[in-house]
Amino acid sequence: MDSMHKHSSTEEQRSIVEIRAKLQAEVIGCEPLVNNLKKFAANDAVYLSSAGNFGDGLIGLGTLCLFEHIGISPKTQDTMIDTRIPNTNYIIVGGSGGWLDGLWGHYAEMLDVFFERGGQALILPSTVKGFETFFEKYASQITIFAREQVSYKHLAAIKGMQDRVFLCHDLAFATDFSLFTIHDLAQRSGRLNLFREDEEAKISVHYSHNYDLSLLWNSISWSDKAMCIRRLSPLVSLMSQFEEIHTDRLHMSILGTIVGCNVSMHPSGYFKNQAVFDYSLARFPNVVFTHSRPDDDPDPGSVNRIRDAQDIEDLQQFADKTTNFVERLRILTEELQATRERNLSYAYQLDERSRQLEQSAQALTEARPSAQQQAFLESRGYRLWVRYNRLYENERTGPALRKLRSAGGRILRELGILK
Repeated sequence: MDSMHKHSSTEEQRSIVEIRAKLQAEVIGCEPLVNNLKKFAANDAVYLSSAGNFGDGLIGLGTLCLFEHIGISPKTQDTMIDTRIPNTNYIIVGGSGGWLDGLWGHYAEMLDVFFERGGQALILPSTVKGFETFFEKYASQITIFAREQVSYKHLAAIKGMQDRVFLCHDLAFATDFSLFTIHDLAQRSGRLNLFREDEEAKISVHYSHNYDLSLLWNSISWSDKAMCIRRLSPLVSLMSQFEEIHTDRLHMSILGTIVGCNVSMHPSGYFKNQAVFDYSLARFPNVVFTHSRPDDDPDPGSVNRIRDAQDIEDLQQFADKTTNFVERLRILTEELQATRERNLSYAYQLDERSRQLEQSAQALTEARPSAQQQAFLESRGYRLWVRYNRLYENERTGPALRKLRSAGGRILRELGILK
């Protein structure tokens, strides 16, 4: 299946729509997934939505469509803004590829604290590589869904996880695509190259005429349905105007396939793409998985890597500069994160101080005066002082009293009584 296919026919497009609907039905009808979601929602679980780029956005929208279909609406926490562990015993973790040991370990770090408190986590369909010690340690507190067979077999082989791991398609397939405008065949032409330009890329050298559109929106939580639709709509519209999509990004492959483009899917830095293709995407007639490099394709429209010696030298210099820039950016990002955490801490402290002051003020307002305070308030001297202050502040008598007070003070100073 390494050769590229021809333009899809109208009959093939109907087949694509039917397969898409069948995959969506399989996700919605996955009893272990639905039953666990309802159980966790009934226990006031907090949903930690998928966070990251456009691919995570497609997962996020599919998850929200699934929630809506089965009738649950769990509380949501935006982990990009609030990094604290939710104050609950149950959490639902959005599906992702964020379980790549040695590269993506943020979920494990966050959940480690949560599990130490005795919490239970439901992890939606994900790809997992490594983390054997983590899953063995907390097996009794984890229910996890793998989105392909490789991760499923890996997790099922970990001690204690045999009855805690299930299999279900990536939740991007649960998305209701009637929410989007998809262009028809007559409006499609050309080729769009969407190769990775991040840490998961199998080949570090970037391609010319390449657009890594997934990174246009990045480092955000996809927990609001209207926001997901608003930001994904232009991408769906753009991709469905192309006849061919060449990419090593999983969800650009899924999206391109679902909207009816002819997709040439390439491997990323590990098994994820091949595994999801084998389990889900291979059903579609308009997608192939290829291990050949794009620049090996003799077609004039193929993705060309720079071959000229001077270009390679220039590219190396650029790469060196980029490495330095990335390192500076990493340091700056860490500093900004530390500053953000300090600011959040200050904000929480100020909120607590404000709450304490309000409670103290309320207590003072409600407290009864002592017998001594009450006697003072009822004394003739205090009543005269109150009357004097009223006259002093009165707009008619006040000016005269202030002049008299000023003159009296001047006389006393002249007599040496008041300094």
